[in-house]
Amino acid sequence: MDRNVVVIVLWIVGLIFVLVTIINIIKRAVKAKRCTARTTAVITDIKEKIHRRNNVTSREFTPTIAYTVNGTAYSRAYMKDYVGDAYHVGQSVEIMYNPHKPTEINTLGSSNKADIVMMVIGLVLIFIGIVWMALS
Repeated sequence: MDRNVVVIVLWIVGLIFVLVTIINIIKRAVKAKRCTARTTAVITDIKEKIHRRNNVTSREFTPTIAYTVNGTAYSRAYMKDYVGDAYHVGQSVEIMYNPHKPTEINTLGSSNKADIVMMVIGLVLIFIGIVWMALS
């Protein structure tokens, strides 16, 4: 395979990693800015989803939460988890919601280590492409 093709592929893959990370960071920032009010919600149900691929089974647990804002009751899906005992019915969780639209809650959190890892991988791939191009 031609070196230039490898370099271009590295740059494209690296750029995709960086762009996806930037989009995720922006989404988190927007949610955090809008969802400023706090309340306590109670987990009312937990749905388990089983994924099977290439003889590997993984489980995803999505709790449903119920909370009240200004006398109005709301029920929504909450943050997924991949550990079965992370949530249990009746558990209280602190949530952030949009005071102007209480149905909107921040399920993204304020930061994510996966974003940092993806950004680093993307930048490393771009850097490797630059170095490879410079050495050829």
